Amino acid sequence: MREHEIMTALPLTDEQACGLIQRLTAANPDFSAFAQQYAFLGERPLPDGQAGALSRELLDVLCESPHQAARIDALLLTPSPAQDGPTTIPPLLAAAFLMRNYLHFRRRPDGAWEPLVEHGPADSPALTGLLKRMTALVPQATAAGS
Repeated sequence: MREHEIMTALPLTDEQACGLIQRLTAANPDFSAFAQQYAFLGERPLPDGQAGALSRELLDVLCESPHQAARIDALLLTPSPAQDGPTTIPPLLAAAFLMRNYLHFRRRPDGAWEPLVEHGPADSPALTGLLKRMTALVPQATAAGS
């Protein structure tokens, strides 16, 4: 079995997919600074069903990289730490962090944040779809006022 076959062979619930994204995000020491700068991405809950769909798409894109697929498989094979309460890292914030090489944010003159997608024509259809989903969710996440 190849490294990324574990993740793709397991049917994950929305909760499991979101949990994996959280664990990948929380394990990175750079996340804290990113979370402070882009806190607006976690200020509002996502519409129903979007957190799970976003997490699944993100996992699919991450598994395109053998290195990331190996990290995800290792997390799947390691028991999850006990969590207190609901998701602690908002899914859109976690996704933006994990996709920070492709999705950046710029402040507009009116103070709102604008997503900027940076990827090339060689990128996968899965990545393109994920970035479209994420940019569509950003205005919803900042609708309360930036």
